[in-house]
Amino acid sequence: MTDGAAVEAEVANRLGLGDALSAFDCAAAARREGIDSPRLRYLMVRALAASGDSLGAMHLYEQLELAATGDVDSLALAGRIWKDEAFDHRGEENAVYLRKAAAAYDHAFRLSGADFPAINAASLYAMLGERDRAAALAAPIAANGAVDNYWDQATVVEALLLLGRGGDAMVHARAADALVGTRAGDRASTCRQIARLAESGAIDTDHATAIVDLLRPPPVGFYCGRMFRAGGAGEANAARAIADALNAQPLSALIGPLACGADILFAEAALERGIDLTIVLPFAEDDFIAQSVRSGGDDWLPRYRHCRDNAAMVHFASNAGYVSDDCQFILGSHTAMGLAKLRARELETTPLQLAVVDPDVAARSGAEIAGTNADIAHWQAKGGETQTIAVGDLDRSLDFPPAPKPPEGTRRGLYAILFADFAGFSKLGEAELPIFAAEVMGGIGRILDDFGSAVLFRNTWGDAVYAVIDHPVTAARIALAMQERLDTLPAALGLEGQKAGMRTGIHFGPIYRGIDPVVGNELWYGTEVTRTARIEPVTLVGQVYCTQPLAAMLALENEREFDCEYVGKIKLAKNYGELALYRLSRRSA
Repeated sequence: MTDGAAVEAEVANRLGLGDALSAFDCAAAARREGIDSPRLRYLMVRALAASGDSLGAMHLYEQLELAATGDVDSLALAGRIWKDEAFDHRGEENAVYLRKAAAAYDHAFRLSGADFPAINAASLYAMLGERDRAAALAAPIAANGAVDNYWDQATVVEALLLLGRGGDAMVHARAADALVGTRAGDRASTCRQIARLAESGAIDTDHATAIVDLLRPPPVGFYCGRMFRAGGAGEANAARAIADALNAQPLSALIGPLACGADILFAEAALERGIDLTIVLPFAEDDFIAQSVRSGGDDWLPRYRHCRDNAAMVHFASNAGYVSDDCQFILGSHTAMGLAKLRARELETTPLQLAVVDPDVAARSGAEIAGTNADIAHWQAKGGETQTIAVGDLDRSLDFPPAPKPPEGTRRGLYAILFADFAGFSKLGEAELPIFAAEVMGGIGRILDDFGSAVLFRNTWGDAVYAVIDHPVTAARIALAMQERLDTLPAALGLEGQKAGMRTGIHFGPIYRGIDPVVGNELWYGTEVTRTARIEPVTLVGQVYCTQPLAAMLALENEREFDCEYVGKIKLAKNYGELALYRLSRRSA
């Protein structure tokens, strides 16, 4: 895209659909290509805020000098960012950020007279207990006559709730429901605001619950299913069954792989209906096409390319080549499952698995670790709901090409990988090095000791740490414990006022396990280890960055003790390409 207006429209559309990650990446890519405007900068910051990175969004807001534009949307965006940050905190910190948000919205209203900043200021004052001030702002909005777009209706709904007129609010909520169509991001924003108001005690809970239930976006779907050859009764049956399922159950988004058979049919049906589509491929694309697309016949290839090129986003769980390892397929499907849960969380809705199954295959299936049955079992084990779509007469005569295989006896599995180093180490003098070894590296060693056998391997050199950990949740806890331990550095290091601290990168993927042929020690190695080592140098000091597979695994495990805030596609060290990264933090109690 080279036209600035077209880029702005595309970013705004993706935000309306609730796809904050692709909206941010689209805006960032356009600006790298020299396309820029105040509106595009606003949309870029708004997308980063919608992805959950409030402080990162505020930093970008200030860096791009959005407040200087005087535009009401840009002025109000500061309030949106501070409001989101408020709900990452409790107690007095929550109130501090709520007041900053209210002041920003109030300022935007005084300059513009617009309803949007006025209603947000009113809601924030209500949350802070200033009911009269909130009512004074809400009353003129509630008195508005007929409105003909979703956001005007939603604004009136909020004003009426603040004034205690829940029945009238429900009337306007029904009108909003009829107007909004499938714009899941708009629905999610309204539901989140009303839920926050109810939780704070500012509005009636019963009416709030009923309105949220009415406006809640449709589920986010994760799809999977049988691979089969194109054509014949089987494909016709599957296409019809998938169409019936999607017609009966509207979806906010669909996420999954793109193998021949059910996957491509799901993707085609999503594009045909305008459902936001995200593709997750398990390994290098050429290898995936050979193994999982052309194995069902060359007729699938142009259909694969059409779906890939028209999807909102295409992610790779790994860029490594295929080595005949089921772990690679497992990583791809589990990453897609986790992303579906993350997306559902962002959209204030639920995730739903849709699975095309062949009744004959399902009946005789064993305890396979990868494939449709395994995906169904894993999803349900994590508390997910599955809608199965039974399809018969599938032509499963697939033709798989040969692929490289590791030597006999090679061990390979899915593990979490951690790399960390200490920024500022080169500034230490000879006298400080023993203190650093005892206090800083010693503290890290004690943290690893605390997690016992979950730490499968550890190594260190100078100021760096490399560890392999048995589970992504444990890796996240270790990384944050290391960060917290080093929040305060020993004064004897003489680094006060300097940019010093740990930078940590964590990832999850398949790696080899063996013996180092040179020194005889245990050796953990592979492409994913190298990739993780390239993350740590681009991580900000004092922070933990994690990859998309790691963030997805935390979501799949239903772990709510962490926040994973999207940073964007970051260029890795040593020209190792770009990678979608998230900032990992501990969620406030």
